[in-house]
Amino acid sequence: MSPDMIAELAAKAASNEDPTEVTQGGDYEYTPPPAGKTIGRLVEYIEIGKQPQKPYQGKPKPDAEEVWIGFELLHPKKNIREIEIEGEGKKTVADFIRVRLTKKLGEKAKFKKLFNKLQYGRADKKHIAQMLGEAFILEVFHSKSEEGKKTYVNLDKDGEYGIQAPFIIDPLTEERKDINVPAHIRPLRIFLWDFPNTETWDSLFIDGTREVKKDDGSVEHVSRNWLQERILSARNYAGSSLHHMLE
Repeated sequence: MSPDMIAELAAKAASNEDPTEVTQGGDYEYTPPPAGKTIGRLVEYIEIGKQPQKPYQGKPKPDAEEVWIGFELLHPKKNIREIEIEGEGKKTVADFIRVRLTKKLGEKAKFKKLFNKLQYGRADKKHIAQMLGEAFILEVFHSKSEEGKKTYVNLDKDGEYGIQAPFIIDPLTEERKDINVPAHIRPLRIFLWDFPNTETWDSLFIDGTREVKKDDGSVEHVSRNWLQERILSARNYAGSSLHHMLE
């Protein structure tokens, strides 16, 4: 996907909605990225339409617009490594974290808080999509499941994001020192619900199937194309711009 297309779509997104205004990989064993400070780039902004929400305190919640925002972690010693892919040989990969959020713009909403961190005061940035490819200082947080067996990886703790601009200010000289962040390894991906096109849609496709063992011991072959399928299952898909484009 060309930088010009990304810039054009990001500009459309920024003109369509303005978060500055407040309204209210591969078949290998996954190892969570280490907790603590690192560096990375924003590489994905994918809108997936209205999705059902989990009940809150036993009460149902209405469907809500969701967006997935992906960060590639690029610290050369902590996050980047070579792996062996069957049939492909050695491949350089980096840790990746995807944040799933509802598109709410209240000051206390996580989507708004994330936007503020990524914007870091730059008035010309009106939409997260305009920051695709940009570098940031990130902080990775770990939490455990109730039984303590699973490790969850997050970019926020108690709703506050550990994200900073990719530079530091010397407290003595007040000079700015830019942080060297490697180029992204994953391709940049953008999908806008109101402005779909065939190239951004096709970039989300995942080929093939995977085996899933069922409780009775049998094996079921399930499509790997979960990302497009999730978007197609959106409650507001019927009659949407994407629906018209595909049908």
